[in-house]
Amino acid sequence: MRRRLVAAVLAVVMLGGCAAVPTKGTIRNGERQGLAPDLGGVGVEAKPPRANVGDMAIVSGFLEAMSDSQAYDVARQYMTPDAAGEWRPESQTVVYEQSADSLTRKAGGIQLTARKIATIGARGEWIPAKADEPADFFFRLKKIDGQLRVDTPPPGAYLGSNQVDLKLASRDLYFFNQSRDLLVPDQVWLPQNLPSGQAATQLVQELLKGPTSRLGNGVVSIAPPGTEVQVSVPVDLGVATVALNDAAVSLRDQDRRLLAAQIVWTLNQLNLRAKITVGGAPLLPDDPEVLPFANFSPYDPQVPAGTATKLFGLLKQKPHRIVGLDGASDIAAQPLNAGPLALYKAQSLAVTLAGDAGAIVTADGKYLVYGKLDPGDKDVDQAKIDLDGKTLPPSFDDQDNLWFLDRADSDHPRLRLRNHDGPLDVIDADFKGDTPVALRMAPDGVRVLLVMQAAGSKQNYVQTAAIQTAPDGKRRVLGAFRPLRLALTNITDAAWNKQGIIVIGSGGNASSARQAWLASPDGSSLQLLPGSSPDFVPQRVASNPNKDTLPVIQDDTGRIHWLSKDLIWVSPDPGDIQGPIEPTYPG
Repeated sequence: MRRRLVAAVLAVVMLGGCAAVPTKGTIRNGERQGLAPDLGGVGVEAKPPRANVGDMAIVSGFLEAMSDSQAYDVARQYMTPDAAGEWRPESQTVVYEQSADSLTRKAGGIQLTARKIATIGARGEWIPAKADEPADFFFRLKKIDGQLRVDTPPPGAYLGSNQVDLKLASRDLYFFNQSRDLLVPDQVWLPQNLPSGQAATQLVQELLKGPTSRLGNGVVSIAPPGTEVQVSVPVDLGVATVALNDAAVSLRDQDRRLLAAQIVWTLNQLNLRAKITVGGAPLLPDDPEVLPFANFSPYDPQVPAGTATKLFGLLKQKPHRIVGLDGASDIAAQPLNAGPLALYKAQSLAVTLAGDAGAIVTADGKYLVYGKLDPGDKDVDQAKIDLDGKTLPPSFDDQDNLWFLDRADSDHPRLRLRNHDGPLDVIDADFKGDTPVALRMAPDGVRVLLVMQAAGSKQNYVQTAAIQTAPDGKRRVLGAFRPLRLALTNITDAAWNKQGIIVIGSGGNASSARQAWLASPDGSSLQLLPGSSPDFVPQRVASNPNKDTLPVIQDDTGRIHWLSKDLIWVSPDPGDIQGPIEPTYPG
């Protein structure tokens, strides 16, 4: 076994021409504990306008004041009474790239000319801007009682790029998947550096509003309509007391536990424990007053440990189990010869999260075959599904539902689902003429990660989507498409990871070498995968959200390399695994 130590690259890359947080920020780790805020800049304190100052000073002061969502009353002092009354800063936040020449004088006011990085919606959703999308706005000025004031209300608030990490924090609201067995994170951006009680109140209030449009009706909020926090969420000695109104009194015992899980997981990001009451009585009367976080670990959105960290792959078009990644044994590829999958040559492989069954797309592309990996005498279950055209590698969720997309090279790609108990469903999906290149389901069966090729282009891009219910309530649809607009070219693959998303692509122009990158699920940040300066060219990635899974890269020659926990790239010697292998983790 050969080991290569590669220096960890920790710098966040500026996302030119796309959406990003262009300050130092970090991608949050896969643990549920919140991180200390990164104060890598100089915060701007909102100050009221000074008397008898010029036009540039008024607009600059207005922009500084509106960057603080806790000081919109100060920002309004820079405006005429009519403009202040019309301004709705809570409707959205425009994140723009600041520069020395962003503001210029024009007749009657000041022109802001800047590149838009993102729009943060009223619910805190980060929506990346299109390449070169402007954030331009003309601030018309008018004198009121001899003092210049802004007379045109902006479309929301404006936030300079160097203030994002200082003013806002990325948080997850937690909802349930349709089977109500896993929590699903819904990422939002909220004001940070608040006192703990205000921060807890804000998080719980946002949770009780329900999911954002990124997940929509693909997830379930257990809180009944009308559920609210009574006044606020006080915090004492690290315990947040969440007093819910009577709307949740009628919940059954199991639903009460699920609602508690949503609240406990959401508050855990602030390192807070929770005490929850409804109508003045404990939400869970048989549990401790302060609810232990461990009581809700079964709903962890990360895939379970154990089998989920076992690597599989195709070697010479046959399924194998790959051992030795943890150093506990010699590196080897063990053939899975006993199951029905071994009867066929395969072009791609997926394995259930339990690691007991799998599915292959046959080498000729005609069939999808499902069966046990190591069947016993009575395990003869096998499914053989006809395919049409190019089929992407399939993917399992935590319910053993098998997702697969064929006709990928046609005008109408087809997304289908083999339910764990056998029936087939077609999922409505409109890709607007773009071509799917890779599809990865999250374990929750709601979130979808896609690599797409843009119509009329050879360039690929990464986007997320969600499995939702159609308005008629009878069909499932693939919707809520969100292009991440990452500043990458030559994108070949992407996969879910405990830290967000791993993307294989080039960080510059088309001639730049491909590398492995970490991106946040909303596209707000991008950085090199630590240790990702190896002497191989990445082609594909195998990963899943489990915190103990080691990312595995297949290079352009078919060899595999995995990133150990001490940031060392490990590669098998040619004698360990004889031949190119296509790696896959459960999921």
